[in-house]
Amino acid sequence: MQIPLVAGVGFGSTLLSAFDDALRDCGVLNYNLIPLSSVIPPATEIVPLDRYTSAEDEHGHRLYVVKAEMRSDHAGKAIGAGIGWYQWGDGRGVFVEHEAIGSTREAVRTELDYRICHSLRDLCAARDVPFEVQHVRSKVTLVDVEDQPTCALVLAVYQAEAWG
Repeated sequence: MQIPLVAGVGFGSTLLSAFDDALRDCGVLNYNLIPLSSVIPPATEIVPLDRYTSAEDEHGHRLYVVKAEMRSDHAGKAIGAGIGWYQWGDGRGVFVEHEAIGSTREAVRTELDYRICHSLRDLCAARDVPFEVQHVRSKVTLVDVEDQPTCALVLAVYQAEAWG
């Protein structure tokens, strides 16, 4: 199994429309997102992509995702969202998703890296899996909030599925 990992940012006149614009930026604008928790099945490859490529006939389909999302309209702040993952020998593993707001992108990135690493360590400990920080992987998106509502979004995309 392959799980594409995409990130995007969006802007709009409201926080909701900024989120919708971030969905567009990720390539998943016309799906109904179904949130999942954090478990990666065995024999899975995580594939970071710039954008998810969807089929035209999937408008309105369910899209199963792990999602990190941060929205803000506080001008002068930086926001970020990130998904981290840790896999063991057979490809199974765990995702963690975090969001942060701060005074600079660097501060937000530092906070996200800290949260992702420590959450993954805890999730591995709960599963009796040895943890080595050098095996932590992540995808983070950062953006400055200026004069309009803004959204940072990262998605791990499992599968699209039609209704009925």
